[in-house]
Amino acid sequence: MPSSSTSTSSIEQPLTVFESPVLTEWIDYNGHMNDACYVVAFSHSVEEFMAHIDLHEAFREEHSVSIYTLQSMVTYLKEVSEGENIVIKGQLLESDAKKLRLFLTMHHATTHDELATMETLLLHMDMKNHRPAPFLPHTLSLVERIQTAHNGLATPANAGQPIQMRRPKPQS
Repeated sequence: MPSSSTSTSSIEQPLTVFESPVLTEWIDYNGHMNDACYVVAFSHSVEEFMAHIDLHEAFREEHSVSIYTLQSMVTYLKEVSEGENIVIKGQLLESDAKKLRLFLTMHHATTHDELATMETLLLHMDMKNHRPAPFLPHTLSLVERIQTAHNGLATPANAGQPIQMRRPKPQS
């Protein structure tokens, strides 16, 4: 079953937010991980990132707050097969008082090949009013700590890239 490793991650590097073998139910008719299941793994990664900023279930319930996803962009780079181990790391690209822009990279645990990426924009919510709300001070301090550490990291090459068809340039 999927696992996380909050205690082993240093915040000066992308945070390890998910580790799992590719499960049988994640395999599609082509014999590799289904595109939707990459998103399932990335979704688990977002939940684990939330734990890094103490937005775990008990805190969310106690303070009636949560995180909503506003937008996500997934890039599929390589196939991965059943039973192979994957690791997902998260890098906080930007943040403010209410939002997080998180970049997740899925790697093969053995070969370290980059398998997929997902860039996602997240919004902090007041669940009593179902409205956007600033992070609570404790959460904001953790976000700022991670953001400061991640500001020194290189921006991933495909961060912020739009969906587009690449066409050969016409010859003159």
